[in-house]
Amino acid sequence: MSKRSTWSRSWIGLAAVSVFVLTGCAAESSSSDDLETTKDDSATIKDEVVVALAGDIDNFDPHTNQLIIFEFAIRELVFSSLVDYDAELKLQPDLATYEVNDDATVFTFSLASGAVFHDGTPVNSGSVISSMERAGTAEDSIWSGRLSDVASYEAPDEGTVVITLNNPDATFLAGLASIAIVAPSSFETATSEPVGSGPYEFESWTANTEIVLTRFDDYFGEVSPTKTLRMQPITDQQVAINNLYSGSVDILAGASAATVSQVDTSRASVVEPVASNSLSLIEFNSSGRLSNPMVRQALAHALDKDSIREIAYGGGGSTIWAALPESSWAHAKQSGYEYDLDKAETMLAAAGESNLEFSLEVPSGFPDAEQIGQVWQASLAEIGVTLNVNVTEISVWLDAYVSRGYDATWNVFNVGADPHSFFDIIMTPHLADDYQNETVSNLVLDATRVSDEASRAKLYSELQQILADELPVMIVQSTPIFSITGTKVSGYAVNPLGWALLSQVTVAK
Repeated sequence: MSKRSTWSRSWIGLAAVSVFVLTGCAAESSSSDDLETTKDDSATIKDEVVVALAGDIDNFDPHTNQLIIFEFAIRELVFSSLVDYDAELKLQPDLATYEVNDDATVFTFSLASGAVFHDGTPVNSGSVISSMERAGTAEDSIWSGRLSDVASYEAPDEGTVVITLNNPDATFLAGLASIAIVAPSSFETATSEPVGSGPYEFESWTANTEIVLTRFDDYFGEVSPTKTLRMQPITDQQVAINNLYSGSVDILAGASAATVSQVDTSRASVVEPVASNSLSLIEFNSSGRLSNPMVRQALAHALDKDSIREIAYGGGGSTIWAALPESSWAHAKQSGYEYDLDKAETMLAAAGESNLEFSLEVPSGFPDAEQIGQVWQASLAEIGVTLNVNVTEISVWLDAYVSRGYDATWNVFNVGADPHSFFDIIMTPHLADDYQNETVSNLVLDATRVSDEASRAKLYSELQQILADELPVMIVQSTPIFSITGTKVSGYAVNPLGWALLSQVTVAK
């Protein structure tokens, strides 16, 4: 193995920090005791919690927005789903308890009694079905593929929804955790005025300044103790942590390893989940200038993952090439591509590439992504390849991502409890567009049609091997997940998907 240059491995070691994780629980109907506790707590806790986000959100429709920060900052708070994940990534009831028949084709949901939308209308079987139909058929919905095999929605009564599929689907229930139930009255205005049935109501958005949510006192579950959540987009993490020290910010929802390594633990605490399902990855446009798999393989040989792990992630996480994290029951280790610039150069020549130039798109607010780009850029320059690292606002990056307007783009994806989530969210758009591979498409489908975990694991192993060989998506590594809170924050947790769990957070006066 030739290693012409290696980025400096010197790195500030992770500081000794106070780490806490709270386990979430299923939503329960609030009682008068719950409400009384909230009133009593008002004397000791602040009315408002301020959360720093990595970037702004300009679309509040949960059926069309796929940003991770949207998932926890808006969808989990403003909306409810039929089912949801807790802090340990265990599936639990949200709007409904459920029963599933033996072959996973019929799903029966019993809705929570007394649940209402923020506009005062009831959450009943009719409104749930209307919302599911919108998520499944709207032209710009990101969930249409997940609901494409639904044969029927039925409402035996106001409190019961029965969803019948055309074919068995072992992944369907877990897939519903991300599909929000939207109030029918807001279907046309959800982008700017979202209405759900979650613990917080959407109040206002000021572009690049703040998003304000207010407590919904008629929430069917455990009423939140804090009246207002104020989300502030702060792309510079040093600014965010200084604001946290000063008290103008209470929580930094997503923190890089570099930021964590510098935390003053007398003034802040670092929060980690019980495990990380987070993958840092690079997606290629396989129909563009990087359409040749040999070229992508050569570029993989020029990716110095050891240096990236030290520089971008402070030695945290683990180096993998598989499309599923090591925490997944379906993870299959892949040998991948050793860092070898001579081999990369030889493969590019064999592929007929000389003076190759391409761009890597990176959303602002993710310093680890910028560092990945810089490490890769330096290595590629040694073999005559020019990599342009373009850092843009999240909204600009997302437009390019959705339209496939890139050569390569960095992304981070947190794989759900069911491994299908990676193939559903990350791979389905590629398979329909720039990476049309019938073998992969059929394997993805086959893996949803069998319920036996061992049989599914074999199919996912084959899928991971193909993706590692052909590299429509290149896994950089499994990444650590961090949040940082002020010392007066309580009730905060983050799950293995990287979702900040904010509904029960408080800040002491």
